[in-house]
Amino acid sequence: MRRLILLLTALAISPVYAGNPLPGNQSELIDIWGSVLYCRAIYEEPDIRGRIYEGDRESCHEAHRSLGMHALDSWPEEEVQTVFEHAQHKSAVIRYNTRSTQEAVAACRELCRAYND
Repeated sequence: MRRLILLLTALAISPVYAGNPLPGNQSELIDIWGSVLYCRAIYEEPDIRGRIYEGDRESCHEAHRSLGMHALDSWPEEEVQTVFEHAQHKSAVIRYNTRSTQEAVAACRELCRAYND
């Protein structure tokens, strides 16, 4: 429950951006949100961090907020907590299955920008 409160606090600061291809169901949201969480994590890795533009980090941060606010607007808080936990798991699976974080950076840039407009 504490994680949900922290999540809600972090997400409440930012408005949801209009015009995004926001997911229509929880499975889609889990996949996309998990990918954004993965991107945020690799952007902080020491061998990647120094080569990423600050705008890319901000874009992923805003994409995370946008997806979270969309979830809060679409489903009850209890379901959002479950969706977020599944997204975190999805992020871990992506991390485990990604051979090269270097190659993932370009895909992350596009993904985060798509949900940050």
